[in-house]
Amino acid sequence: MTYDVVIPCYNRAKTVEHAVVSVLAQPLAPSRIVLVDDGSRDDTARVLLALEREHASVQAVLLPRNAGASAARNAGLALAREEWVAFLDSDDVWLPNAAEALLRAGDESDVVVGRFRRAWPCGDLGDPECGWESGEALAALALNGAIGPSWSIVRRAVAQRVAGFDPSFHNCNDWDFYVRLAAAGVRFRRIDDVVALYHIAENNRLSHDSQAGQENARRVQAHPLLAEFLGRASGVAMAG
Repeated sequence: MTYDVVIPCYNRAKTVEHAVVSVLAQPLAPSRIVLVDDGSRDDTARVLLALEREHASVQAVLLPRNAGASAARNAGLALAREEWVAFLDSDDVWLPNAAEALLRAGDESDVVVGRFRRAWPCGDLGDPECGWESGEALAALALNGAIGPSWSIVRRAVAQRVAGFDPSFHNCNDWDFYVRLAAAGVRFRRIDDVVALYHIAENNRLSHDSQAGQENARRVQAHPLLAEFLGRASGVAMAG
């Protein structure tokens, strides 16, 4: 199976090379790594251009202004050509053999989700985890953003079918993306392999904006598919 990797970047001059190297080190190499600079104010653009010059499979895209993670991911998605595409965050890294583990589970699936470990600034690593531990993916997505881009891979065709990520979301855009994929009837599969390190930043993560997060969480959970699922679940609980 063939795949591309999209890495959106905003002020990630100090971390993005680690993300790229973790992909380049995969025994099952990607056809292309698309690095999208989302109007960074630091040296990210310079770092991306240097990586493009150094590695034939790397393509750098410099957006003229900051438009958000969704727009950056969509710009990368538009350039992807392979059957599968992964959206790795620029401060996270793939573990060895992550691509192979995700792709070998791709038969009869459209989205494959692995496990990850939290990496803290002090260097400590958390236990392997996944927001979707059991049951159907929709049950997990009804509660929270159970699936993360850094530890999953998706068929390019289905990502394009739902028009990628919604730029109107300040955060929770990945949660919304997977909910819309579920609504489109795509097939999810979870694996037990730990495929990524999810770096916990001390600051500058959109997920730290609790007010915007709460507002966008309400927007996601108002999706008709989730509203219907939550209504059914509530009805079963009341009947019990």
